[in-house]
Amino acid sequence: MDRSRSRRRARRGCSSIAREAASRGVARILVAGGDGTTGEVVSGLIEGARADFPRPALGLLPVGSGCDLARTLGLPRRIEAALEIVAGGNTRSLDVGRVELRDAAGALCVRHFANEVSAGLSGDTLRHVGPLSARIGPRLGFVAGALAAVASHAPFEAKILVDGEPIHEGPVSLLAIANGCYFGAGMRVAPEARVDDGLLEVVLARGLSRRQIVTHLPAFYLGRHGRHPSVSFHAARRVEVVGRASGGAGRSGLGPGDASGGLAGSRSGSTAEVEIDGEGGFGLPLRAACLPGALRVFVREVTIPVLRPGRAVGTPIVRRPIALGRARG
Repeated sequence: MDRSRSRRRARRGCSSIAREAASRGVARILVAGGDGTTGEVVSGLIEGARADFPRPALGLLPVGSGCDLARTLGLPRRIEAALEIVAGGNTRSLDVGRVELRDAAGALCVRHFANEVSAGLSGDTLRHVGPLSARIGPRLGFVAGALAAVASHAPFEAKILVDGEPIHEGPVSLLAIANGCYFGAGMRVAPEARVDDGLLEVVLARGLSRRQIVTHLPAFYLGRHGRHPSVSFHAARRVEVVGRASGGAGRSGLGPGDASGGLAGSRSGSTAEVEIDGEGGFGLPLRAACLPGALRVFVREVTIPVLRPGRAVGTPIVRRPIALGRARG
């Protein structure tokens, strides 16, 4: 636990450095770490931005345990190759997510994320990972934490709104609000997500049993879970989530809010664990929004397709039938 707290303090120090760099007009900033470190730096760059300076371009040196944003961007894990990409000077637009939610002490806070924010199984996994990683290392710790989360899994009750329209009210096993395609060190949870289309991808797995989770876990890793009847995907500019145990939006803090768009009201009764870019300890209710093109990130010359043609915001993705766990024909 001491090691986990030390890592969190170090990441938050990165946020302060990035905030100062943005306020001083630094042209580029390099991040050596994983998704948690990247998320802290992104928060600092957004918070420290000044109107008279462009925000620094972001260079990723993916040396952390997850590095899922770098995976989405097709960046190499080898440091020398990653530095060559930065030296090449080619950048692309990067959307950033803004989320308002409760911290571990129950206080309202505002954070920014580069890759994803999620609740349910993912948050439960991180709760187990902390003490396990200190004993057996981060990679084995994550696997053991995921198994522990599945073994003790119980869905949480929530109401979810996408751009003001309710899409679900009931049990939730996993909710991911994704900017990138991957989380959980390679799980392709949001295969339709794009980092520069001005939208977030909402991935909703409703009330899965432990047996269903274990059976279909390979499909989640391969991005082939979209035809499961309890899984849906929604493109969104804004997402609101409130635990149903709190008795509705007015009591949960997802009402009109204040003039700055913050949450208002009393603490939610939901026990869902929420994580942001791999950092746990947060809770419902939450409100997330996409900040289109908030940053620039260094990438290879050949980039990933950007747009989702023919999709209306808030509508589910329609895919042709795919047998779960099997390759496409």
